[in-house]
Amino acid sequence: MVNFKIEKLSFSYPGQENKALSNISLEINQGEFIVVCGKSGSGKSTLLRMLKPELSPKGKTEGIISFFGKGAEDFSLRDSAEKIGFLLQNTEYQAVTHSVRSELAFGLENLGLSSKLIRLRIAELSAYFSLEGIIDKKISELSGGQKQLVCLAGLVAMHPKVIILDEPTSQLDPMAAQTFLDTARRLCRENGMTVILTEHRLENVIPAADRVIVLEEGEIISDTSPELVSTELFLSNEFVNRSMPVQMRLHASLSLDGKAPLTVAQGQRMLVSLVGYEPEITVPEREKALCVSDETALEVKNLCYAYDNSGYVLKGLNLTVKKGSFFALMGANAAGKTTALSLMSGILESKSGKINILGRSLKKYKRSELYNGTVSVLPQKCESLFAGNTVREDLENILKYENKNKEEKENLIAEVSRFTEIEGLLDRHPYDISGGEMQRAALALVLLRNPKILFLDEPTKGMDNLFKNRFALKIKELCKRGVTVIMVSHDTEFCAEYCDECAMIFDGMCALQKNRYDFFAHNYFYTTAANKIAREIFPLAVTERQVLELCKANQQG
Repeated sequence: MVNFKIEKLSFSYPGQENKALSNISLEINQGEFIVVCGKSGSGKSTLLRMLKPELSPKGKTEGIISFFGKGAEDFSLRDSAEKIGFLLQNTEYQAVTHSVRSELAFGLENLGLSSKLIRLRIAELSAYFSLEGIIDKKISELSGGQKQLVCLAGLVAMHPKVIILDEPTSQLDPMAAQTFLDTARRLCRENGMTVILTEHRLENVIPAADRVIVLEEGEIISDTSPELVSTELFLSNEFVNRSMPVQMRLHASLSLDGKAPLTVAQGQRMLVSLVGYEPEITVPEREKALCVSDETALEVKNLCYAYDNSGYVLKGLNLTVKKGSFFALMGANAAGKTTALSLMSGILESKSGKINILGRSLKKYKRSELYNGTVSVLPQKCESLFAGNTVREDLENILKYENKNKEEKENLIAEVSRFTEIEGLLDRHPYDISGGEMQRAALALVLLRNPKILFLDEPTKGMDNLFKNRFALKIKELCKRGVTVIMVSHDTEFCAEYCDECAMIFDGMCALQKNRYDFFAHNYFYTTAANKIAREIFPLAVTERQVLELCKANQQG
């Protein structure tokens, strides 16, 4: 059965000459698991929203979309509610009730189901999604992974034919992300639901996919099964080359014959067949850290914090961050990372412990001094920074009370816009741009404060791998200027490739703080895909670049 049939679909947002989607034609069949990928702004989210009529963006539409054999004019809102579930990027906007139980019941009540049937479905969902332990909890008490599962369960409660997921794991730690994707895969394989999702982190989702659709500038450039993504596409398309799972990229980079490996296990077998179990060269080269000073930028001693009487979130946290370093704070959802960042940046007031900023107690800073040239904070919910009608207006508001003339302000905005690559977004409404584009615009806002220490909470969520690389180079440029960058992140691949040091928070304390190579090389689960693939042969290799160099060195030897 065909769920969606799209014929020559084009779409452009109001006031925009360039089309967000251009001449899209495809069919999506019942029970398929489809991954839609592409760099930020390629049209992924726009395409997905076009498949949910009540979420379809406003603008000029050309072409035809058929929903379950019906035209758009004959497909009612009730049809859409029953047959198509849509999970937004940010679950804060998805959940509409206060508790897990009421969230699961909400959609069913709106469909007019009986109380008896609603109780039965909640019981069934609770068992399937393993929600028994949290069924009576408040939504606000849940971790990010738990919220995602509850929102997904709320959609599944209505027995939809299709589940659409817009970057569902962007705010989840690697373990929670894997759990969520495993659940989505089960819904498809065991229950015949069609699953359509967009993702920037493709390592765990590609092996489950029946089809991978690659978008570029609103057009489909590839639509095939993942193992048949061509080597030519890897070599000719920068997004594909940087974004597909590491085992597929290694296969293409080494110009190997046959189908590309999709899983870590297949990647391991590929390396063994290539270099054997006892290669001559096993120790990779390490890139030198970029710390420009031995001075301490941030020192945290015995930091404790509790929001209420439910217990301490932080239980004696200790950290030291060098000036000019790029530092990552990692750990599971709800481990206390964002709390730690909020305390270190002065957003929350510490009750116990010491925080020193640039050799001075945080408590001795006036707020006007702290947030004007000392620290800047990019929050996880970066949309909270925008209040204007355009990105340009928000940038201008940052400089509104600066003692600078109009030309100086315009030059600063032009410079930061070039640095964050948002020149083409300045006259767009902040909520009409993609998640990755909004991240870049938000970064521009905080950089206008000219901070000495920059705090970033999940800055790479919503960013494609192409911009992540450019983003890292920009961060390193800031570090060379003496800026210290402290980042909360779940992005293991990014942190392993670019950060100077990484620390893991567990049970309210720092369980591990090491340089990025030693941090990931000695973890088993919380590590990179490259390390998982290569650790039996090259145990100290943690990045794709290191694995590739070792493979080539041993081939030459």
